[in-house]
Amino acid sequence: MDVSKGAPSLTRNMRREEFLAFPEGPPDYEFEQGEAIRVVRPHSRHQKMLMRLSAILDQYVSDQNLGAVWIQIDVFLSEDRIYSPDIVYLAREHADRHDEETGKIHGTPDLVVEIISPHTVARDRVTKFKAYLAAGVPFYWLADPNALTLEEFVAQPDGYLCTASAAAGETFRPTCFPGLEIDLQRLLS
Repeated sequence: MDVSKGAPSLTRNMRREEFLAFPEGPPDYEFEQGEAIRVVRPHSRHQKMLMRLSAILDQYVSDQNLGAVWIQIDVFLSEDRIYSPDIVYLAREHADRHDEETGKIHGTPDLVVEIISPHTVARDRVTKFKAYLAAGVPFYWLADPNALTLEEFVAQPDGYLCTASAAAGETFRPTCFPGLEIDLQRLLS
């Protein structure tokens, strides 16, 4: 999800309960270590990649009866981090992490996908990268609609390891979903 580099945070040293009392957006916010961070509407390339990639994942997961895929759902990752990743996957055996009543995920997703925008590169590649690893997210994908790349990172004891990557004209074959192949050129054509 795009977060404007220069957008001021609403408040610092906010308690989680204060953040949860915010009205539903727009504007939308994520919660990170006591700070409400405003989320900005993404570019059309971002939206197109989100739409197509989530459709591919949803179809694959549904066909294989593996679990469920959501876009931009609130994930209560920890006491001090509430994110709305672009795409989230929960394996069937972790379905209890999704609260049907609130429509939110409480706990660690099995896969998080963030679609990078020029002003979210540092947050997606550093801040969220570290946060997802610390929370135990086993698979983290970074998709870049401008560079037309897709990378898969798998959690290891020493950090995330890039296990699959593809660029325009190549096929992405993630270890997370054996047999799935994503043609990056067609993803945005």
